[in-house]
Amino acid sequence: MASLYILLLSALAFDPGFAFVLSDEKNLTWSTNYHARGEMTNLFTGIIKPFEIWYSAEINKSRIDFYNGMVKTFSVGETDEDLGQEFKVYPMTTETVTNQIVCEKHILEKVKNFFEREQEFEYTGDTVYNKKNVQIWKMLEVDPSEQKKLEEIIYVYENEDGTHVPLLRERIKHNVWSGALDGHIIVRYFDYGPATAEDLDVNQVEACNETIIDESLKQARLVIDDDEFLSYKLQHKKEYKGDEHEVRRQIFNENLRKVIEHNQKNLGYKLTINKFSDRTDAELAHLFGTRPSDPFQEGSIVFPHTEEEVDVLAQDLPDNYDMRIGGYISPIKNQGACGSCWAFATAAAVEGALARTNGARDLDLSEQSIVDCAWGFRNYGCDGGFLDRVYRYVLEHGIAVEEDYGLYLEENGYCKMKNMTKIYHIKGFTKIPSLSVNAMKVALYKYGPVSVTINSSPIVHYANGIYYNVDCNDDGPNHAVTVVGYGVRDGATYWIVKNSWGEDWGQDGYILFSATNNNCHILEDAYCPII
Repeated sequence: MASLYILLLSALAFDPGFAFVLSDEKNLTWSTNYHARGEMTNLFTGIIKPFEIWYSAEINKSRIDFYNGMVKTFSVGETDEDLGQEFKVYPMTTETVTNQIVCEKHILEKVKNFFEREQEFEYTGDTVYNKKNVQIWKMLEVDPSEQKKLEEIIYVYENEDGTHVPLLRERIKHNVWSGALDGHIIVRYFDYGPATAEDLDVNQVEACNETIIDESLKQARLVIDDDEFLSYKLQHKKEYKGDEHEVRRQIFNENLRKVIEHNQKNLGYKLTINKFSDRTDAELAHLFGTRPSDPFQEGSIVFPHTEEEVDVLAQDLPDNYDMRIGGYISPIKNQGACGSCWAFATAAAVEGALARTNGARDLDLSEQSIVDCAWGFRNYGCDGGFLDRVYRYVLEHGIAVEEDYGLYLEENGYCKMKNMTKIYHIKGFTKIPSLSVNAMKVALYKYGPVSVTINSSPIVHYANGIYYNVDCNDDGPNHAVTVVGYGVRDGATYWIVKNSWGEDWGQDGYILFSATNNNCHILEDAYCPII
């Protein structure tokens, strides 16, 4: 699993710390031992993440907490090497325990110093901030080749020992050509001071002295400019430091080659370069957080039709059926850097099934509630889950609405279902007979959206068209999506599939899957909620 630091940087493209930097007039310096509280606000997404950080170069340890300590990550380096261990601590709710604190251990490459970046800031004067006289430091980067302007402002005051204390940092990105605002992030720091060895001692967490989560249960996780790469970085607002730039360029060029070679074949679908194109498959493993269910596991309700009945019913079905047209399908969402596709696929199917019964009234069910609370059914939060097991959780406990439960956090959180008053339940769920195109069509038309597992690794660069890949079944299912309809084009049947990678992926967040030959395993592990 990617470290919490990497998740933060990839999600917000910003570090809550910043650099040891120099100017001609003054030195801006930071202590090698510090603690601070803070709040990071992304004005584009509206996400506000409270955090707390600790670092000590002397003992080579650091720590970061999110959401007032709900999730903690300790980094413990070796004395003479960069390598060490990382301990991630978070709550887990099962059928027998609620919000039990667990500890997960990983190999660590390097302890994170949150104030270590290589950028040049210049002292520009003084001002008053929160009734305190502070220094203003600014950095302006203009890159005409990428049509990008980056402005950063830091408010600090100076300690008696000559080190500086951060109070506020603002980062603003503009497109030079259009003048459009491409990003705006504000970080506020509070309670800056020294860190203690006790703060950085992972042994203070009782869970880390007892049971470490068995990593064998976890989904494996964790990629010279040219014109295409320059355009890619500009379009997707990518920034790299040091040697990473060349690594990303090579990965991008390999993915670009695959896209071009495929599109030259003039097959039924197109690939494209997108926000994932500078990443390796291992780095994108967080997108693929669903494990295949037991093939002999049925739903709580046996599929209501025999094979003969299915074939008869299929004769009267329309050629095209799209639940989006009826207003039954909620907007595309983004799971972010959390392997929670299993929760999104389930919530989307239940939302659609409920909407079919309530006059298309829009519902926004809480994926976060499933991530937080379904551990007792052998699901693993941001490290993946199983469709049959998550449906058994929903059958037992229901799903809260996001408005009551709280926003999606992209983290494992405290389970709050006992405090919810508005919970939506299902009567049961049924497994669609494997490998049956007609059974899938009947289920969609009569009951609503269907959650399925697929091998999604080959579809990362999907752009448009009906996707069919003869090699897609070579690897097993690893991702959950929601089928919301079907159609026919040039005599070929396809599935309309809702993904959870954001609207900027695929066809506005959707992919059209060929119904031929169980493409990408789409007909093997399919479940439909019954309302």
